[in-house]
Amino acid sequence: MYKGYNLFQDVEDIELRSRNQAVVMSNIALDHRTAERTISAMGAALILGYFNSIPANERKNVFQKFNHRLEESGFVVIRH
Repeated sequence: MYKGYNLFQDVEDIELRSRNQAVVMSNIALDHRTAERTISAMGAALILGYFNSIPANERKNVFQKFNHRLEESGFVVIRH
């Protein structure tokens, strides 16, 4: 758990676990969306803390799923 948000570490299927984690992060983004359709500082801090609680070797997959969910929700994802 991270600040009450489930990390799904008990889920053995890596794809399902990654999907669930991406859903949690996108829900945090939606819950902390500002009137300007950006993510508040509090929301960004929660997302970063949650993401850092995911094992490093699993983050890339979660990050890709998270970006996809954000785009589906109408956020503009800037890629560098």
